[in-house]
Amino acid sequence: MSKKIDSLLFPSFCANCKADTPEEPPSLRWLCLNCHKLLIVRWQKVSFKPEISESYHIFDYQKDKLAKKLIHNIKYDFVKEIADTFYVALESERFNFRKLMFDFILPIPLHKRRFKEREFNQSELIAKKISEITEKPILEDIIKRKFYRRPQMEVKNREARIKNTQNIFECLDAEKIKGKTILLVDDVATTGATLKECARTLKSAGAGTILSFTLAQD
Repeated sequence: MSKKIDSLLFPSFCANCKADTPEEPPSLRWLCLNCHKLLIVRWQKVSFKPEISESYHIFDYQKDKLAKKLIHNIKYDFVKEIADTFYVALESERFNFRKLMFDFILPIPLHKRRFKEREFNQSELIAKKISEITEKPILEDIIKRKFYRRPQMEVKNREARIKNTQNIFECLDAEKIKGKTILLVDDVATTGATLKECARTLKSAGAGTILSFTLAQD
């Protein structure tokens, strides 16, 4: 049986407390109003230097259990609509996003095989909301994954995580990013290996400063 959830086939219910929810607005489709209040958004900073100058997130993946559950729903159960729930959290940090100085937003790309399985890139969904808030453009077709590798969440050892991401990215248009400040966007970071490898690829192609934002830090 396919893992993908087609929301049209199921009644509206909260992914947390299972209470009935309305079809509209989309932000309440998968998380009821009461459970929205349980999502504690905290603008936090972590260091992934020297590759990335500034790195931010809004949830602790282990401590914020509800956020972890929702990220799992969107990432592994393929519930794309949960992005609308996270948009509320991102919107609450509008001031902090608008303080960041960068030229472009770049969501971490999926390998084409992974994209075919999921049919969307959750990092791209996050990036679209940040673009709306900051009025900064998203870079498209600038970088790609050269190889299909195991998901980082399945790789527990730190050294193995680093090895799993080595040389996986390729820059497709160096001229467009030359000297530019880029905000990398992903869903979850643990060691930051994926973000760092992407940053190294961009800098090797001539990019300037690299920043990053993830929904959660594990």
